[in-house]
Amino acid sequence: MSCFLKLSNQGLVVVDYSPRNGLYYQTFMEEKVSRPNLLLSNGSYEYTALFDENDDFHVIAKNNRNQILHLRQSSDKILKDIVLDDSNNEFKISNLSALALNNQIHLFYYADHPSEQTPELIHHVIKEPLSTPQTLGTLYSRNLNYDLIKHKKTLILTMINKDEQDFSINVNSLGNNKGQWEHLFTPVTSAFPITYCKLTVDAKGLYHLIYIQEQYGQYQLLYKYMNREWSKSELLYSCGYPFQPVFLVYRDSLWINWIENNICKAILSVDGGVSFSAPIHTSMQDSDISLHSLSICHGLESSLICNQLYGISSPIPKFAVLNSMDMDGIHSNISPNTELKLYLNNIKNQLKISVSKTKLEEENATLKEQLEYLNQIQLEITDKYNELADLATKIQDEGKKWRNLYNQSKSEIEFYKKRAKQLEKSIELKKEVDTTEIIDEEEMSPMPTKDEDTKLDKKI
Repeated sequence: MSCFLKLSNQGLVVVDYSPRNGLYYQTFMEEKVSRPNLLLSNGSYEYTALFDENDDFHVIAKNNRNQILHLRQSSDKILKDIVLDDSNNEFKISNLSALALNNQIHLFYYADHPSEQTPELIHHVIKEPLSTPQTLGTLYSRNLNYDLIKHKKTLILTMINKDEQDFSINVNSLGNNKGQWEHLFTPVTSAFPITYCKLTVDAKGLYHLIYIQEQYGQYQLLYKYMNREWSKSELLYSCGYPFQPVFLVYRDSLWINWIENNICKAILSVDGGVSFSAPIHTSMQDSDISLHSLSICHGLESSLICNQLYGISSPIPKFAVLNSMDMDGIHSNISPNTELKLYLNNIKNQLKISVSKTKLEEENATLKEQLEYLNQIQLEITDKYNELADLATKIQDEGKKWRNLYNQSKSEIEFYKKRAKQLEKSIELKKEVDTTEIIDEEEMSPMPTKDEDTKLDKKI
C-alpha cells in the first residue's frame, strides 16, 4: 500500500516501498516527475505518511531491525529519529497509522501483549517527553482493521471489539485540549463476526459508517448514518468474497468503492446516504489497482474527504472513481474537468431552487398541521376550563349550604348554653330553699330533759 500526499498546487507526493529500491518518496507535478528519493534502504512494508498542520510531511516506518523511525521534512534534509526499538520482534508491531493534532504526531499500531501474546491497539504521542504507549483495546484478530480520521480539531478512532457473546463497533474521540479518549458511540452490536469498518464525517457534520459482517459465508456490506441518532443498518451489497470498501466524499456526493475478485466496483449516494445507486463497474479497471492511504493538504479538504482510496501508484498515480471526474486537479497529470464542474454546479443550483420550493411547501404543510394541533389543544383547554368553572359553582353552592348550617348550629348552641345556665341557676335556688327549710325545722324541735339525758348516758 502506497501513501499519497496531495499538495495544493496539483502536485502529488508518493511514499512507496520495494525490496529493490527500499523506502522512497517521489514527487509528481503537472509536467514534471522527480527521481525517487531514498528514505530508508533497510525499510519494510510497514510505513505510513502524513501532512501535519503546517503541511510538512512526515513518514513513520519500520526497518528490518524492527525499529520504528520517524522521518520528517526540514528545510534542506530529512531528519530521522528512533521512536521504538523492538529488536527481538517481541511485540510484532504492525498496521502503522498516524495523524497530526495540535502540533503533535499521534501514532497508532498493533502490538502483542508481552505476557498474554494477544494483539492490542496502541496509541503513542511522538516527541512528547512524558508520553507512554497507551493500550486502546484488545483485538481478537490481527486481520481486523481500525479507522482513524480527523474532523475539525478532533481525532476519531473506530475499532472492532468482541466480548464473550457479541461483536461491536466502538467510536472514540480525542479532542484538541484533552489528554483522554472519550467514548462517543457504539453504533453496531452483532452476534455475527464483524471483519471490517470504515467511518467518515461529511462537510455537514453527518457521520457515515460502513462495515462488513460475515454471515454464513456471505460478506455483507452494511451502512448506517447518524443525524442526531443512528439509523438502522441498511444492506447495500453482499458477495462470497471478503472485501474492504472505502468512503469517498467528493463534491458533496458519497461514494463507496471496493475491489471484488480483481474487479473495481462502486456505488453512489447524492442525498447524504438516504439512498444509494446499484453497484457499477468503475470505468477504471486495472489488475494493479490496490488500496492506498491519502493525506490531503488543507486547501483541498472542502472538496475531497477520504483517508484511503483505490488506485495505482506507477508509472503515474491514478485513482479509481476520481480518474474520470477530477474537477480539482487531484491527479498530477490530468487537467481539472472544468466543463463537468460547470455542468454539475448548474445542476446543483437548480436542484437547490427546487429543493427550496419543496422545503417551503413541506414547512407550510408542517405549520398547518401544527396549527390544527394547537387549535385542538385550545378546544380541549376550553372544555376543561368550563368543567372547572361548573365545578367551582357547585363548590360555592355547597359552601353556602354548609355556611348556613354552621350559622344555624351556632345559634342553637348559644340557645342551649343560655338554657343550661338558666337551669343551673334554678337548681342552685332550689338547693338554697331546701336548706333554709331544714334549718327552720331544727330550730322548732324541743330540747331533751334531764332524765332523758341520764338514760342516754347509761346506754352509752
